[in-house]
Amino acid sequence: MKIVKIILACIGIYIAYYIIGFIYFLVSFSPGTLGGFKTTRFEINKYKLESVVDSLFFNNFDSTFKVPQKWKVLDTWEKDGYGFLDTRIYYFSSPPEEMYYVSFIGDSSYWKKHNYSEIAIRSIGNKHGWKSEKSIDDDDEIERIEKRFKKEIITLIEQSIKN
Repeated sequence: MKIVKIILACIGIYIAYYIIGFIYFLVSFSPGTLGGFKTTRFEINKYKLESVVDSLFFNNFDSTFKVPQKWKVLDTWEKDGYGFLDTRIYYFSSPPEEMYYVSFIGDSSYWKKHNYSEIAIRSIGNKHGWKSEKSIDDDDEIERIEKRFKKEIITLIEQSIKN
């Protein structure tokens, strides 16, 4: 009888350990941990916007914005637990050489309900790794990033939507 109590106590401790671990995971890991730069809204649904984005920037004919092989090691987002986000990584070869990790805002149920869509830069990457907006202390640097995104990405999307 004593052995049964010991076994039940061990099972209880084991279960409590995993429940506490799961609760810690839920509390410490949330979609908001990446934060984000300014959100840009488009007056088309997400699926049409996704088609525009993919045809403009990620087609098989133009590799301008595709991440170069030398930086593919930095694309660990899915492994790091962000695989649930619908994202694209835009690479800029002109100085400063950098990448923008951009996500569509929302989820599949949100996208089905709305006739507009939104995207935002979540992180900036370079040969040193990734930085969130929160970790960039320089307001001029944040403004530079947002202007570049507007000029080189958003403007092209808007022009394509109009046509």
